[in-house]
Amino acid sequence: MAEGKETVDVERARREIATREAVAVDVRSEEKWSEGHIPGAIHLPDADPEAGSKKPNEGVRLIVVGESSKQAKEAASKLADAGYEAVALDGDMSDWSSEDFQIQPTEDPDDDTELGAG
Repeated sequence: MAEGKETVDVERARREIATREAVAVDVRSEEKWSEGHIPGAIHLPDADPEAGSKKPNEGVRLIVVGESSKQAKEAASKLADAGYEAVALDGDMSDWSSEDFQIQPTEDPDDDTELGAG
C-alpha cells in the first residue's frame, strides 16, 4: 500500500481517473471546489473522510488534489495513514486546467462532463 509519498503527474492522473483505475479526491476549500474540480472527484476538505459528502471506497487508489503539491502530499499522507492507497497530484488545479482537461463546476451537477480521454 502506498504511504502517501508518491506523486503522479497531471497526464498520468488524468489517464488513471479516465480509466477508473483511480478516483480524484479534492482537499481544497469549499470555495475553490465550487469554482471547478475534476469530474467525478470526491470533496474531502482537510483530507477527512468523515467530513466529505461522499466517503472514498476502500481499496480504490486515490489521487489527491490540493491548493498546491505540498497540500496534496500532506493530505495523501493523512489518507494513507487512515488506510487508503493515496498519491498526490504533482501540481494543482491550474496545472490540470492548463492541459485543457475538463473541469466540472458544481453549479449544475446534472451537467455530465468527460475527462477528455482520447
